[in-house]
Amino acid sequence: MKRLVIDPNVLVSGIPRQERATPPRLLVDAIEDQTFEATFCPRLLGEVRKTLRKPYFRKRVEGTAAEDALAMLASAGLMLADPAQIEPLLRDPDDDYLVALAREAGAEAIISGDKDLLDHPGLEPPAIDARRACELLGLLD
Repeated sequence: MKRLVIDPNVLVSGIPRQERATPPRLLVDAIEDQTFEATFCPRLLGEVRKTLRKPYFRKRVEGTAAEDALAMLASAGLMLADPAQIEPLLRDPDDDYLVALAREAGAEAIISGDKDLLDHPGLEPPAIDARRACELLGLLD
């Protein structure tokens, strides 16, 4: 089973129910189905929670759906402690913890839409976008 870390922005994009199956939505569904092992830490899920509370998402995620989604992520994924050792690597130091989490977890990749991660030369594990992750997991027809 593949072990992956997913950027909070990708997760948040996949939580609102949508008419069409976008790559972020497919990934959230695949986490629930345990198609792969998604790795989380309190900081990552905290970012998801904070973003879902913004007015834009409150309009799109009704009722208890946001808390239900967070509970599903926490129970379906591998929960680790926040990384203690975070090496400064990226232009945006707020994303360095994702690399540290992925390394601690032995993840195969970080799924992100962030160019800072996607364009970072020699990043280990590598960052891939949501569409590429869906292709690798066989989620796209």
